[in-house]
Amino acid sequence: MNLVDLRNAAPAMLLSGVLLLPFIGKPFTIDDPLFLHAAEHVLADPLHPADFEQVWNAGDRQRLSEYWLGGTLPAYVLAPVAALGSREWVAHLYQLPLLCIFLMASVSFAARMGCDRMQAGAVGLLVASNPVTLAMAATCMPDVMAAAFAMLGMDRVMAFRENFRLRDGVGAGVLLAFAILCRGATAMLFAVAALLLLPGNFKRALACLWPLGLTVLLVLAILGVNRSHPGVEGAFQQLTSIRNIPRNIVAFLCFQTLTGPLLAYWLLISGRKFLAAAAALLALGLALAAVSSSANLQQYAVPAALGICFAAAILGLLLKVPREAPREVPHALPLALWLGSGLVAAPYVHMAAKYLLPGVPAAALLIVLHGARLDPRRFRFITALLIAAGGITGTVIVAGDATLARSQRAAVDQFVAPRIRQGSAVWAGGQWAFLGYAQKAGARPLANTPPLPQPGDFIVVSRLDYYGKLDSLPLRLDLVNVQRDDRCGVFVMNRRLSAGFYSNRFGYLPFALGCGELNRYDVFRVLPWSRL
Repeated sequence: MNLVDLRNAAPAMLLSGVLLLPFIGKPFTIDDPLFLHAAEHVLADPLHPADFEQVWNAGDRQRLSEYWLGGTLPAYVLAPVAALGSREWVAHLYQLPLLCIFLMASVSFAARMGCDRMQAGAVGLLVASNPVTLAMAATCMPDVMAAAFAMLGMDRVMAFRENFRLRDGVGAGVLLAFAILCRGATAMLFAVAALLLLPGNFKRALACLWPLGLTVLLVLAILGVNRSHPGVEGAFQQLTSIRNIPRNIVAFLCFQTLTGPLLAYWLLISGRKFLAAAAALLALGLALAAVSSSANLQQYAVPAALGICFAAAILGLLLKVPREAPREVPHALPLALWLGSGLVAAPYVHMAAKYLLPGVPAAALLIVLHGARLDPRRFRFITALLIAAGGITGTVIVAGDATLARSQRAAVDQFVAPRIRQGSAVWAGGQWAFLGYAQKAGARPLANTPPLPQPGDFIVVSRLDYYGKLDSLPLRLDLVNVQRDDRCGVFVMNRRLSAGFYSNRFGYLPFALGCGELNRYDVFRVLPWSRL
């Protein structure tokens, strides 16, 4: 990357900064506390960042290494945030340079793919305005970090492909390894890099592909050094299943439809026939979901219809372009594979829109390279529409996420912190930001196994994210208070409205507008058992 790439990426950086800076003090959300806790632990135990007890997911008392299905590099990268007290504004400011690196590397890669200055800038703007990019940049989860390493690595892959310099090969291998050690969803880029580096002559395979061998060695070596029982293998067995693949593929395609610009782009350029077919397919999905008695059809008819529309748009784009303009979309196969990066998570317990982030640059490149054959004025207009729509959607998602995060922090301030100041013992049932803030306030995490609350203790449960076994615990409880947080506005996690940005277990929409229960907080007091 050079000053030219910086100038080309400057509009994208400015756009993302303008959209994200109002949320610089946004409370932590979803898994933010989990990664920050690991970063805090790495300051004390640098070789074992996941070797500490954490109550999460189903409320079991486990070591983080038992369910951390990914590399431990984020703990090291976030260590400066932890050293500065894990403050919200520090964590969010820390994300902005990572986002800028991601955007600059995307622009540099686009230039190496043959894009001129305006086209490379358009790639940067499409990446910066993507709803998934904006939403994840407003967290301190390692998705933007992984995307930045991945794009830097792919940029070095293209540089190595051009000149076979040792430093570019080493850079490609190291950076791709760093990306995989941040988020497993970037592993697909290993295959993309292999396609880009694959030589025409088998005898040159070693000279062309050795950077990928370096990637494998580094990943294995770092995982080995940080190994904690049961390690990645145990977490993989616990959190993945073949049964998850069908519904996660449907969710992946649906999230691509609703957060990615490719279907919108194809609808704008393909004409009325495709628009009518897509509308008819969506209407069919809505009808099946409304009248069917099958729970599967009710749940998956609409997302499946949206997914089919997206798949049809991709096939149309990829199959038509080689025939009409074979020189204008180079490396169509690697870009298509790159677009599907999130499918690495198909066997996982759920699919989330954030897993699409590594493939966002591929979507932007496909649009720009395909749009090069359109009338320039028409393409500029379409690109402006996509950027505006993406920026608005992303800002809405961040706003909805901030609302949920504020609710969980406020619940801790209202129900947990005052009781602790009064000398009572408080146990927090839940996960995500609620548990993170509660533990910081002095509460203990409520687990399914001892130690358990004692008579006189209080239990505060965040119902949206509690999956423990409170009802079956040997406790006699008195319900002290029930606080329903009912709101009208943007929801990112709401089953009734099918909003599931962070998990398709909640729904297939990245966000929903409406009125409903944002969360519910139950406060219990533990009573002594009556003596007979």
